[in-house]
Amino acid sequence: MSSTAQRHNLPTRLLHASLVLTVCVQLGSSLVMRIAWGSRPGNIFFPIHEYAGMAAFALAFLFWVTVIARRVGTEPGALFPWLSPARRAALRADIATHLDALRRFSLPQHDGAAPLPSAIHGLGLLLVTFMGVSGTYWYLMSQAGLGRSVFVRPVIELHGAFGNLVWAYIFGHAALGLLHHVSKNMPLTTMWSFRP
Repeated sequence: MSSTAQRHNLPTRLLHASLVLTVCVQLGSSLVMRIAWGSRPGNIFFPIHEYAGMAAFALAFLFWVTVIARRVGTEPGALFPWLSPARRAALRADIATHLDALRRFSLPQHDGAAPLPSAIHGLGLLLVTFMGVSGTYWYLMSQAGLGRSVFVRPVIELHGAFGNLVWAYIFGHAALGLLHHVSKNMPLTTMWSFRP
């Protein structure tokens, strides 16, 4: 099967690219943002972070709709194999295939429907969804004057802690994309093409 035939459909690729863009804006803004606190003023990067977060939340919602509604592409069960014994067994076998390839300093042939990449994409979608939900929840509660309340504070603390996982996910995801490109397994021009 050619690399082109293995690509995801156009709505999936557009949503993926849009999510990457909003997440990168959020990660970048989180490095320099300053939240207004007491008499200390905030800076412009905090509202940028907030609005990019709400855009990411909307895009994640659309991504879920696309995953559920599409007829071509990775099945939702492949993204979340944890509840199916057969899918868990396939995931274990695919992890063994990847580990064997790593021992030989290579990558398995790219397969967009392979269990391990599918499960990793599912975890990424859950992570971005959580970040969007928790950030939007904090924003709405703050607008209502409840941003520092006892039932909001733990959510935003988790939001900050999980932000570190987003950094790790983005770097790992990008590194694997570059490895596939360098190994000529799946060129970046194919991964990021918006042609049908």
